[in-house]
Amino acid sequence: MAAARRVQRSYCGSMEAVAVKVIFFVPQLCSGGAQQVAILLSSALVTMGHEVYLAAATLDGKLLHRVNPACKHADLKAKKPIQAQKELANLINNIKPDALICFGIYTGIAAALSRRDWKYDPIFIIRNENNLSMDWRQGTFINRILGPILSRWSAKRAHIIAVSHRLENATKQYLKISSESITTILNPVIDDSNPLIPSSTALHPWLTDDKYPTFVAMGRLEYQKGFDVLIDAFSQLQATCSARLVIFGQGSLHDDLQHRIDKYRLSEKIDLAGHTDHPLEHMKRAHAFVLSSRFEGFGLVLVEALRAGTRVISTDCEYGPAEILENGRYGTLVPVDNVEELTLAMRASLGDDQAKPLPNNTWFKKFTAAEAAQQHISLIKSLIAHRSQEAG
Repeated sequence: MAAARRVQRSYCGSMEAVAVKVIFFVPQLCSGGAQQVAILLSSALVTMGHEVYLAAATLDGKLLHRVNPACKHADLKAKKPIQAQKELANLINNIKPDALICFGIYTGIAAALSRRDWKYDPIFIIRNENNLSMDWRQGTFINRILGPILSRWSAKRAHIIAVSHRLENATKQYLKISSESITTILNPVIDDSNPLIPSSTALHPWLTDDKYPTFVAMGRLEYQKGFDVLIDAFSQLQATCSARLVIFGQGSLHDDLQHRIDKYRLSEKIDLAGHTDHPLEHMKRAHAFVLSSRFEGFGLVLVEALRAGTRVISTDCEYGPAEILENGRYGTLVPVDNVEELTLAMRASLGDDQAKPLPNNTWFKKFTAAEAAQQHISLIKSLIAHRSQEAG
């Protein structure tokens, strides 16, 4: 109750004037949409005058250099979030934050389990970034059993943020929580403080060569992203069209996907290009961006592709793409795991001089870091005020 009493006194004045101290808990900073969101949000919050500690089970990674220098770091020195419970509790007890925000259900479970060692009680928020039903099915046998149980147990001890409107209802049903326990805040994608990366950025060589149209895809090389289906579809496309495909990302399926490419003898047409720090610039030069995911919670890359002015082809997976693309207004939607339909959509784009319309600048505002940061602060202050009233 210390947090409630301390902040209750602060709220005697203007609520908007109160600076908030918050810990962001992420698994690592190597890759992933949740990590990119954490970096964007932390930067926006410190710019607004709030205090942010970015805590990671493992702090090192390719994304670390993108963290705003004004944001404090905390390396919990663990291989996985579940192994960082004691270190997280120590950080909370030392920092005494107003709120702890966990990025993803895995960090949320670890934080909920660590509460037995908390001597300080911040507002506890878990951001659900994904389709939990599908996500847990990809785990080990033990995780498939314990994951749903621990997810629901943790959710009862936190407030949940869903990152898309369609995900909110699914999350509420899956976690068996009330409507009052969940809030939708769209993922931030756009860093308001930085313009698009200048065109001098070093590009993949295929994107500077106009000999063939080049499709671009991005994401972790994991089952969820469906790159095996994309490679199959592109192999069929090659039977009638000449094009190239660049897939940016890293993951455990790299060798399997490369073997698939080699099987089709397409190593000169498909490249697993690894990580890129410049997704927008590559998208700008692509013929089209393709998202082949089997499931999503949002789909950050779709907003990035639209902002880059690129054609978009996406699976109509649950739960983000149709919401972002407004049911096909801003991009082509195809069924999940359907090689033939994906092939047809890619082929149609090659002869499509009349691309779908792009959203206007006002549309992108809801995906800015400043907008998302303000909504997070409003939620934290609302939860603090509610707790103070109950304590009073």
